[in-house]
Amino acid sequence: MTPRSCRYPPDAFCYVCGQFFKTRARKYSVTASANMCEAYKAYFGMPVRDQDKPWAPRFTCEHYKKTLEGWYRGEKRAMEFAIPRIWRELTDHSSNCYFCMVDPSKHQTGKNAFPIMYPNLPSSIASVPDCSELLVPTPPKKKHPSSEESSKSEEEVDVEDSDYNFRGAAGERNPYYPNQRDLNDLIRDLGLTKSNAETIFKG
Repeated sequence: MTPRSCRYPPDAFCYVCGQFFKTRARKYSVTASANMCEAYKAYFGMPVRDQDKPWAPRFTCEHYKKTLEGWYRGEKRAMEFAIPRIWRELTDHSSNCYFCMVDPSKHQTGKNAFPIMYPNLPSSIASVPDCSELLVPTPPKKKHPSSEESSKSEEEVDVEDSDYNFRGAAGERNPYYPNQRDLNDLIRDLGLTKSNAETIFKG
């Protein structure tokens, strides 16, 4: 199913976290950010996928791009989640389309503003928060180019709002609870051990 009739295009959202790109926020092409893709695979244990599909976001936010690349260089950085948002093909625009159900138009900026609601759906499974039982991965020991050098070959895009901040989803509308098949797919994709899988998906 193509996303032509979606309320917002997939590229208006971050591939890694699923957050909406506000105006003047910087975003980077995932396929052009080779170093970030290597860091993504090393950190989460799975490669960047589906960049050739029309329903998958093709950009990453500056915050998580820098966090992953910094960690990959050996800096003391860590992601806020153990598993990133997982994207799958949408089946309809009313109940299983992330790009139609997220509504950033009503979001207001400011200290006491309510955050945008980001749903958990079969087509867009929410990220799994980090926890004390899961240690931050150790980056592979290899020499990496500096951030200045790596950024030269990457596509950077400015969208319109510099005050965008990345706050985790504080609530969900029409939550989707993954079934056993979804969990088995994630466990297989991530190469998790039985003990790690039980830790992540318990409760």
